[in-house]
Amino acid sequence: GMPHASDTAAKAAHAISHGAYRTHFWIGSILAGHVVAFALLLTGWTPAVALGGLLAIAGLYLFEYAFVLAPQEIANS
Repeated sequence: GMPHASDTAAKAAHAISHGAYRTHFWIGSILAGHVVAFALLLTGWTPAVALGGLLAIAGLYLFEYAFVLAPQEIANS
């Protein structure tokens, strides 16, 4: 995998992608916030595009939630 600046950063990244925050990341951020939102955008139908925008915002929130909270649960020493 990609090297991290510290062991704590590596543990946090693992918690986001495979641990306690995996659902927030994979389902919320990647699937809903990126894939589904983009598919709705491609329809060109105004209500679907609006829903896609809301999903993108929700996906961003879930990504930030995981990105902020995961490192805080890792002991620094």
